Amino acid sequence: MKMKYVIFAIVSMTLMGAVQTPWQISYAQEKGDKKGGSQGTKVRVREEKGPVGHKTIGIDEESLDLDAIKEVPLTFSVLMTWEYKVGENPSPPHNIRKLHGRRVRLIGFMYPLQAGKSIRYFCLLRTTQTCCYGPRPQYNQYVFVEMEKPTTFHRLDPVSCTGRSKIDPTPDEGFIYRMEGETCEAVGRK
Repeated sequence: MKMKYVIFAIVSMTLMGAVQTPWQISYAQEKGDKKGGSQGTKVRVREEKGPVGHKTIGIDEESLDLDAIKEVPLTFSVLMTWEYKVGENPSPPHNIRKLHGRRVRLIGFMYPLQAGKSIRYFCLLRTTQTCCYGPRPQYNQYVFVEMEKPTTFHRLDPVSCTGRSKIDPTPDEGFIYRMEGETCEAVGRK
């Protein structure tokens, strides 16, 4: 079942934009929001500029209060230290290997792999780059999430997801990272 959703997502992301270029941060932007997660988590998002003027928003990881997180705090900057290349089968670095099986919390943006307001399968992305004109993210820029129970889909709000991290390089199924999700909730913006 999961393979069907991930392959669909990867094909969709590939069709949406085949250009894969590094993001350049244009500026950090403060956004006010009265919403907050159940733990009062707040994050700062920033606008980023991609290829041919494409703009997106991403999590400003420097704004995260990682000391306040009970689980192992995980960030995309850590996940991106593994420069995975299909066909080369590189082993993950030690800092990535030690995350396997750990209960982690990761903040990102949801890319649904099924229709509806309540979903179980989605990719958690570093930025909102995946839209009809956005480039496909690199393998190390997203995590395939399988929730225990359906969770509310949040289109443009950052979400905080908790679950078991799996370092599972399965590029033929569309991912190298996955999470057995326990909770996922929208977080407020600083």
